[in-house]
This record gives sequence, C-alpha cells and structure tokens, in this order.
Amino acid sequence: MYVSDLMTREVFAMASETSIETAARLLSSEGISGAPVISADGKPIGVVTLADLADPDRTRSKQQGSPLFYILQGPELEELGDFSHRGEGRVDEVMSKEVLSIDSSAELKEAGLMLVENSVHRLLVIDEGKLVGILSSLDVLRGVFR
Repeated sequence: MYVSDLMTREVFAMASETSIETAARLLSSEGISGAPVISADGKPIGVVTLADLADPDRTRSKQQGSPLFYILQGPELEELGDFSHRGEGRVDEVMSKEVLSIDSSAELKEAGLMLVENSVHRLLVIDEGKLVGILSSLDVLRGVFR
C-alpha cells in the first residue's frame, strides 16, 4: 500500500498572512486539527495546528492578518476567504516552520515510521515540490486495518 492510496487530496491550507482567528475558525468548522501553510506558488512553508493557535505562550503581534486561505483539490489551488474581515495576529507567528513531507509514491510503512519517529500527526504529501495532499496518522491506521 502506498501514500497515494490513502492520502487526502482535498486539503485546506493557510497563507502566511492568514489571521489567527481565520485559521482557528476554519480548522474548527472543518473538524481538522492542523493545516499546511503555503506560499502563493503553493510551496509548503510550515504547518499550523489547533494547539499552536491555542498556546498562550506563543508570541502574537498586533499585525493585521488576512482572512485568506486556500483549498487544494487535485492539482488546483483556489483562494478563499472573506476579504472584508481582518484580525490581529498572523499564522506565520505561531506555525511550526518544520515541514515533514513524503512523496505520494512512498510505501505506507515508511510514512508510519516517519509519523512515529517524529511524534507528529500529519505528513505533507509533496510531488515535484508541490503540495498534492496530506497524510494523517488516522489515514495510516485506516490502511493498517484494510
């Protein structure tokens, strides 16, 4: 079994300037615990989680964040967001800059080992430098029970 067999291809992603409030609302409303942070050309630059957003010890500025976020569906990246609302604090202030990634052609066992060894719950799936999906620890567990 391969990463491509189990990865989620419809992925919500944040821009570095996405407001903390927008990120929290999106993750909460979609029932997801984290999302990639990408540059305008779709390259991953970090990951933001609900824990990052809720951590009171993370430094936040008064800098205005944008309501911008993206949805990746297959190869297409679409900008979304209500551009009338801006909030204080930006995702790039609280995100993890460490990006753990795997190729879609990797075996599931390799992905599982990466998750365990790095104590993380998600891997970004990147092919040819572009985000193509996300693989969560739950996805790997589903694969084990297939």
